Amino acid sequence: MKIGFSRPRRRLRPTLGDDHRGRVDRRRAAAVRLVGEAGEAARIASAPPGYLLVHDSSDIVRHCDLLSPRPDPSEVRVLATPGRTPGEWHLDVATRDRPGLLAAFTGVLSAAAIDVVQAVLATWDDGAALEAFVVRSAGPPDGAVLQRAFVTSLRAPLGSQPVADAKVTFDNHTSALYTRCDVHAADRPGLLHALAVAIATAGADVHAARVTTAEGIAHDVFDLSDSAGHMLDARLQDAIRVCLREGVAVRR
Repeated sequence: MKIGFSRPRRRLRPTLGDDHRGRVDRRRAAAVRLVGEAGEAARIASAPPGYLLVHDSSDIVRHCDLLSPRPDPSEVRVLATPGRTPGEWHLDVATRDRPGLLAAFTGVLSAAAIDVVQAVLATWDDGAALEAFVVRSAGPPDGAVLQRAFVTSLRAPLGSQPVADAKVTFDNHTSALYTRCDVHAADRPGLLHALAVAIATAGADVHAARVTTAEGIAHDVFDLSDSAGHMLDARLQDAIRVCLREGVAVRR
């Protein structure tokens, strides 16, 4: 699958329960109070609820500042800041929305030997897109080097090796927003990238990813929707399983 530039995609916004809606409203209001620019306040006001549930107000303000003004279609902005745990870093990437962003950018991070602990994606109706990573590396990520590599990755074809040992389950009931996808597999370099490529090739969108490893077994959790913002149906779930099991051949 080759990633090309796309027009902004309008996704349906899922209906939240009272508890989730209250948390989102409080997080949004706290972030708006921290900004002085009307444009940034407007972006916070229209931010996806799933993204707002994951980040605190200072993170949200930092991200919206990185997105202001909206990136050009071929532009990628990168910001690396210290994380809350020694050896961890916030790696924020702002660009335009297109299919397969997580797959493209995790390929770059895998090649740079940067471990991804968490990845949260947010998109807006004007085409702006954010990927907020928490990563582990020996030193601070080199934003300039990564920025050039990210730009190149957007024009590169996607491909991945089979993950034949992956045990995949889907759950449409735990979240009010997304289909939860749990993947257990033997840990190996580039595993998150392979999973992201399979999901993108099948036609699903990743909104968040959480990565844990224990005793050589990786447990990756993805929040997924179809391209319209709906939860995944059985056909799309089966397509992801096939892409994982068989791998994705690079097509140039």
